[in-house]
Amino acid sequence: MFPSSSSVYALAILVVIVTYAWQRRSRNVLLPPGPPGYPIIRNVYDIPQGYAWLAYNEWAKTYGDVFRVEAFGKTTIILNSLKAAMELLDKKSSNSSDRPRLVMADELMGWEWDFAHMAYSDRWRRHRRVFHQYFQPRNLASYYPIQKKVTATLLSQLGRSPENFAAHIRQHVSSVVLNAAYGYEVQAENDFYIQLAHKALQPLLSSVHAGHYLVDFLPFLKHVPRAGFKRRAEEWAVNTRALRDIPFNNVKQDIANGTGKQSFVSDNLDKINNDATLANREEEAEIIRNCAALVYLAGSDTSAAVVRSWFLAMAHHPDTQRKAQAEVERVVGDSRLPDFEDRPAMPYVEAMLLEVMRWAVITPLGVPHRMVKDDVYGGYRIPAGTTVTANVWAIFHDEQIYPEPFRFDPERFLKDGKLVFDQPDPTTIGAFGFGRRICPGRYLASNSSWIAIVSILATYNISKAKDERGNTIEPLIEFTDGVVSHPKPFTVSITPRSENSKKLVEAATQDMSS
Repeated sequence: MFPSSSSVYALAILVVIVTYAWQRRSRNVLLPPGPPGYPIIRNVYDIPQGYAWLAYNEWAKTYGDVFRVEAFGKTTIILNSLKAAMELLDKKSSNSSDRPRLVMADELMGWEWDFAHMAYSDRWRRHRRVFHQYFQPRNLASYYPIQKKVTATLLSQLGRSPENFAAHIRQHVSSVVLNAAYGYEVQAENDFYIQLAHKALQPLLSSVHAGHYLVDFLPFLKHVPRAGFKRRAEEWAVNTRALRDIPFNNVKQDIANGTGKQSFVSDNLDKINNDATLANREEEAEIIRNCAALVYLAGSDTSAAVVRSWFLAMAHHPDTQRKAQAEVERVVGDSRLPDFEDRPAMPYVEAMLLEVMRWAVITPLGVPHRMVKDDVYGGYRIPAGTTVTANVWAIFHDEQIYPEPFRFDPERFLKDGKLVFDQPDPTTIGAFGFGRRICPGRYLASNSSWIAIVSILATYNISKAKDERGNTIEPLIEFTDGVVSHPKPFTVSITPRSENSKKLVEAATQDMSS
């Protein structure tokens, strides 16, 4: 993945020698400990190329819960404890809400429009404001109809072709975000927009955290002609721009044709077009375009990972599934499907969703932060410009915080049948990020996951599948590498709970299609 040209390496050596000489002058500064590394290049060969959160968790046993890795003059500090992450990224978020420069992802692959990557700046604040105003909690009820409609479709699909449950889940979550962002209704699992998001996202997953591409350490390499990584980046950038532009431009065309549907894009375009005081409509339209694409991209991936992880947990924990089903039956009976107003009356299901996010960490390292000014933690100096990464996986598997952390146990969040956070709520300590960079779409994502899970509990049983000889197929508890971690492909059995549950699914499908 690194350029191989001898001239490139010669130039790189000159740069790192200068950098190393500058570093020598600062050796008296007390930085967090870390692997010793080599002169000049430091830890470039130590940085994990896969499942970094597991390696960092092991390193913490040697170097402590806060340690550093360095490469070519760039320092990354890893926070492996809840205390350190909350102190630096939450309590001091005004100083830690910047983002590091992502040369490969943003400058070469074209993701600079993704405001999750943007520097802590007025540009980021303007994007955040537009996004939050539309997807804040008080507006969530407006999405209930589409969330229920696509959930009815999901239930019907699980009855017809349960073996394709992973594709059905992706269609479900993509349908919600595409409708919310663009007013677009997904018609099939192989929908163009679903496939586009998948193609655009895959290269990004390995390029957010430094270590995969040398150009992130030595930015001047992006100017080297004909470098292999640049050719790949140019190919990937085609999908990056398509994901951002195609659905947005289609909405604009629909509005011009008089066929536009209500959505984030149409509502906000209408707002700026009717604002006579607005100085630069093109800039505002760009913000709308970028925010909509982030809804489309992030929402369709993270929520799918949550629901698939829940399927995996249910196959391994039938007793937990039965307890959740009993709660659903107690609240809604057997004459209707669950609805959003039932959510407060189902603490066990709520605890189950929280435990999925803790047990199967969807974003194990989150998105890296960057320090704006010098800071101090635990007696160590955290210099301005340093990249700071929270090992969310390590936090969620810390036995001092969550006893028996590898055990799936929703009851860790319950006491006397009520939600009690003697063990921290994972959604407030890293599942959706930290501080001012916490995910603004978390409420919509949570609702989409909840309505899918509770509706499946009401109508289906999930268990381990059997092969043609009747032998149990163990669904392995394994997860993919990357910024967003999904369960690796697995097989389960999905069967209707009863004849009545079949009728409920049929009735819901008919109601939503009428």
